[in-house]
Amino acid sequence: MTEAEAGATEGAEVPRIGVFICHCGHNIAGTVDVEAVAKMGESLPYVEYSTHFMFMCADSGQQLIKEKIAEHNLNRVVVASCSPRMHEPTFRKVVEEANLNRYLFEQVNLREHVSWCHMREPVAATEKAADLVRMAVARAALLESLPIKTVEVEPVALVVGGGVTGLRASLDVADRGFNVVLVEKDGSLGGHVAKLASVYPTAEKGTTLTEGLIKRVEKHPQIKVFTNSKVTDLDGYIGNFDIKTETNGKEESHRVGTIIIATGIEPFKPVGYYAYGEHPDILTLAEVEEMRLKGEVLRPSNSKPPKTLAYIGCVASREAGLKGHEHCSRVCCTAVAKSAGEMKDTTDEVVILYEDLRTYGRGHEAIHREARHKHVIYSKFPPEKKPEVEVADGKIKLHWHDVFSGDNLVFEPDMLVLASGMVPPEGIDEVAKTFSLTRSPDGFFNPEHVKLAPLTTHTAGIMIAGGAQAAKSAAEAITDASGAAAKAVGLMARGEVEIESTISNVIEELCSSCHTCITACPYGAISMDESKDPPVAFVTEAKCHGCGTCAAACPSSAIVMLHSTDDQIMAMVEAYLTTYGESEGGAA
Repeated sequence: MTEAEAGATEGAEVPRIGVFICHCGHNIAGTVDVEAVAKMGESLPYVEYSTHFMFMCADSGQQLIKEKIAEHNLNRVVVASCSPRMHEPTFRKVVEEANLNRYLFEQVNLREHVSWCHMREPVAATEKAADLVRMAVARAALLESLPIKTVEVEPVALVVGGGVTGLRASLDVADRGFNVVLVEKDGSLGGHVAKLASVYPTAEKGTTLTEGLIKRVEKHPQIKVFTNSKVTDLDGYIGNFDIKTETNGKEESHRVGTIIIATGIEPFKPVGYYAYGEHPDILTLAEVEEMRLKGEVLRPSNSKPPKTLAYIGCVASREAGLKGHEHCSRVCCTAVAKSAGEMKDTTDEVVILYEDLRTYGRGHEAIHREARHKHVIYSKFPPEKKPEVEVADGKIKLHWHDVFSGDNLVFEPDMLVLASGMVPPEGIDEVAKTFSLTRSPDGFFNPEHVKLAPLTTHTAGIMIAGGAQAAKSAAEAITDASGAAAKAVGLMARGEVEIESTISNVIEELCSSCHTCITACPYGAISMDESKDPPVAFVTEAKCHGCGTCAAACPSSAIVMLHSTDDQIMAMVEAYLTTYGESEGGAA
């Protein structure tokens, strides 16, 4: 018996472990010999049952786990399947339904960590899978039950951003009986959509869409609106966030339970591209839309309507060397088609230069077809040879190569419109820092998981919606807003929420009050308990993410990571260096 095995039985119940290996269809079993790994599992210490199954996450697989827990009186469960990020909550729920503590479960990632990255090495992949399962079993033998902890939730939501996303989210939350604090950095509500002359596919004005929302928000008794404002400080944790807002120099404090970030998008100013800024009649699509919203589109150079018009698509979105703007904004192609089609009613000739077209949304292709029916000319240029803009003698001259005709073309439009991409708004760096949000290379906020948790962030209780996470149409942003609001309401309606129990724990007798853990913690979860003499480190459990940074940094070994103790980690190391049942398992 190894030292780890002896520790598993000393002063505790004898572990009875069940091992369940998942085929994941062909994802795992196509590379790993799952039958051999399951056979090897039978030979491991404390393993009472070991098997393999096609889909452990399926209802039939979950039922199998429950049945075997009861049949073999199992008190620990190891599932070797896909990523814990995807199905750890699923299997934790399964063991709880079988009357086991959720933390007496261990998951091994055989899909991403083995079969997918070693698909051309089945023998080595099987050996690695056996190693990982053996290590997981050794760790499982030392797992301990942890209490399920909860915190109360303040029934108030903070919404950051007063565009269509923030307005819709605020109304959805307030209409369900919860108070809302809406913070907008500009002097008015409505955001980018309020500046649009036409919102496709309905063709209604942006103000038509936003004004109704604004009126409802401003009159709603449970929504408190702050314009010309920003959030200057954030402290606390899910259910109990303490925030400070600043409005025209005046600071106020609020306590909120949930937060929705709806900071939106803004058009990129393409200074340095296609002579923008060198001629008054070279404008962005957003600037033309504002003109159309206010009335007639007139050339800034002479206040006359343009007779000929040219558009260039994907400006600063697909330009070589421009870091952070490689993303497709998705809304631009349809917006150009809509604008060009409507402008063709009052102009003689409209030409759209494009590298690619993506009218991806429902009803968007019809807008593109309508523009063509009005004889808007589309001309495709090659990606390696962008159009060139010449400004001379007060005139604009376009030079480009048309892919389909093979000709080099020249056009002198009265006005040139640049369809620049959508980017995060000014001040987004400060928002990211205040709310501890991570950002993608294009500058938008990262969701917790792009598929499984697209509206939540890695900070529990903080949601992102609409243009805060990517360039989106108004319809998509509003859908996001309702989704984020539903999540916020779900948290507040329960009155209290569970927090993770796998956190750091301070052994006060060993704490030397050196403050190393406070400096190391990236979440500000540790402070000094001054009520003790001498003061000792104190962990705010709801803020702790269980990353282990403090435990690794502590020079006194005064911090233990619950569910990832030194003994559990060392047991895995010992198991890796020890081979069990080589003759029986064949995979060890």
